[in-house]
Amino acid sequence: MVGQLERFVALSALLTGFREVQLTGTEVAQQHLDTLKAALPGEIVDDLFFAFHRLPAEGREKSAASAILGDPKLGPVAKNIILLWYTGLWNQMPDIWRRANGAATGDVTHLPSGAAYRAGLQWVTAGAHPPGAAHQGFASWTLEPRGRA
Repeated sequence: MVGQLERFVALSALLTGFREVQLTGTEVAQQHLDTLKAALPGEIVDDLFFAFHRLPAEGREKSAASAILGDPKLGPVAKNIILLWYTGLWNQMPDIWRRANGAATGDVTHLPSGAAYRAGLQWVTAGAHPPGAAHQGFASWTLEPRGRA
């Protein structure tokens, strides 16, 4: 049986465009899942995984765009998951969403950890290092970022 973490990583791979092994390799997948669960009413997380599970294997990317990203309840959550993976930051859900779906105590804009910042997919995408988090060498700022490997 597939566990919640595995479902979260599979959903995240679909949303971010990164492979599951790449997301798992960041070593923040469990932390991101914990952040999500703390920030949302429990049934929202279940609804998200159920919607993901119902997507057809064929054409999953297009189905996700309408079934999840286009959904008024799940779309904002999915967009926040994308931002969480790319920036390491959880953004508080919009007020209109919170009024319609409920609010959890963990739904505040915050950086879950320094590891989340360092593991942000934005750095891989840009071919750069997180400023202030990795020694880059003398005058490294003069070099153009390398392409994504």
